[in-house]
Amino acid sequence: MKEFNKTSNIDDLIKISLDRVKALMETNTIVGEAIKVDAETSVIPISKASVGFVVGGGEYADKSNRRVANHFPMAGGSGCGMSVSPVGFIVITTDDIKFIDIENKSVYQTVLNMINKIIAKIDSNKEENNEGKK
Repeated sequence: MKEFNKTSNIDDLIKISLDRVKALMETNTIVGEAIKVDAETSVIPISKASVGFVVGGGEYADKSNRRVANHFPMAGGSGCGMSVSPVGFIVITTDDIKFIDIENKSVYQTVLNMINKIIAKIDSNKEENNEGKK
């Protein structure tokens, strides 16, 4: 990756900054890796990302330098802010695919409810397996 130096211009500043923002944003940032709960159930976390980006600058010199120089000193800067927040989970079972929305609920409460449902599902599967063996 090209580093910013004294001879760079504002276009280079924008390109370098955007490349670094792109490096932060991966597919796994939005759609997480699947978590295997049991043989029949997987959970995939889903998030949303918000990015704000600003860049600015210009070439500056006093009037005497402007008359004789083709290149002027460049002053510039850039900034970026990013937030990632969970919006839900995709629960995949052998029979069904569900999206559990947590955006309008507390994350803690929703995760606890989801864990309770998964434990109940595992318990019912174990009971069915035990009854089938008898």
